[in-house]
Amino acid sequence: MPEATETLHEQLARWTSEGFIDSSQAGRIEAAETARIGAGPHRRLPLVAEILGYVGAVVAVTAAVITVHQVFRHVPPGAELAIAGAAGAVLLIAGAAVPAGRQPALDRLRSVLWLLATVGVAAFVGLLTRDFLHMADKNALLAAEAAWLAAAIPLFWVTRATAQHVAAFAGVIALAETGVDRLGPHPGSFWFGLTLWLLAAAWGLASWRRYLRPELTGLLLAGAGLLTGAMIGMDAAAGQALGVATVAGLFALGVLSRRVLPIVFGAIGTVMIVPEVAHRYLPGSVWAPLTVAVTGLVLCGAAIWLARSRHATGA
Repeated sequence: MPEATETLHEQLARWTSEGFIDSSQAGRIEAAETARIGAGPHRRLPLVAEILGYVGAVVAVTAAVITVHQVFRHVPPGAELAIAGAAGAVLLIAGAAVPAGRQPALDRLRSVLWLLATVGVAAFVGLLTRDFLHMADKNALLAAEAAWLAAAIPLFWVTRATAQHVAAFAGVIALAETGVDRLGPHPGSFWFGLTLWLLAAAWGLASWRRYLRPELTGLLLAGAGLLTGAMIGMDAAAGQALGVATVAGLFALGVLSRRVLPIVFGAIGTVMIVPEVAHRYLPGSVWAPLTVAVTGLVLCGAAIWLARSRHATGA
């Protein structure tokens, strides 16, 4: 940027002549600002590389799928297996080749590439077990989920990135739920909900204690898992009790810890769980909307209390 450099030189010369700074200071300022101005355009490079990486990955995968289906109307299982394996390996190597740790954009690019690689690994194992080892569909699904988790956990350990955090959580939940389904022909929705609820609670505790990073991502996943698990199990009376206890527990946790996030999930649970329970036991009554209205007032009071307490402590 010659115009900016020339303007800087003129300003420094004027300040030196007027005695504001000496020539040594002017030289150091000019050198530092020239280096900063010269490095300015390069700061956009990681973002450009990130966008090009996303577009390239999507275009490559899409083109590969379209090409295979146009050339082979009935794609041989071996070709599908080779494509899935090659995609997983290439994406894994591409992610490792990204110079992560230098710029946030490059970290995100590596994270996305490794997330796609995790999908490729799971697809490879699923095709292998179903089409070549001739496992039953449920067993092949279990193997694919195990492969997903086996790939997601080490990558999460390396990156501590949001995408890998979500992938690891999803792998744990999927594998556990499929395992519950394999325990019996009709385990019942309550057991699926309870499994999700317990795993989400454990995940949230680990994130709360900062064993799992990013902490906010873990808490969001845990909150969503708690509410989803409680709602899945509400066909049974025990599930309804679990749902109400979950809402109450989230409110209590938010108030005691003076954190807003549990209260937000408690409010969401109030709208989604409490009216259903009230309608089930008190059909046609005004208790359901009244309960939600009272909870809203409690939330307003909790919000005011949190704001005042944080202001008083300077938090």
